[in-house]
Amino acid sequence: MNVEEYLSQNKKAIAQQCEAIADSGSKAIITAKKNGETYVHKVTSVEEFTDTIPDDEFFKTMRDGIANAVKHRVIPIVVFEEQKAQIIDFPEYFKLKK
Repeated sequence: MNVEEYLSQNKKAIAQQCEAIADSGSKAIITAKKNGETYVHKVTSVEEFTDTIPDDEFFKTMRDGIANAVKHRVIPIVVFEEQKAQIIDFPEYFKLKK
């Protein structure tokens, strides 16, 4: 199963978790980590996530990607696979309500 399939299969639960964070006044971020043959996800606030990564040049691209997604009202999805991380854009159901 790839990450898109995993997120699609779990979209209802993930969307509810994102709404709970948005209702508390924060912006949500989804992290998905490869765990053997499948993925596990965690939904947290953008502030909470960015507090855990160093504020240095190495992580600048990740911070910029997250900021850009939030600016365009898309919930950022950070995917961790093996030794790399990438931010992906995903369908309409992970857009923030206006």
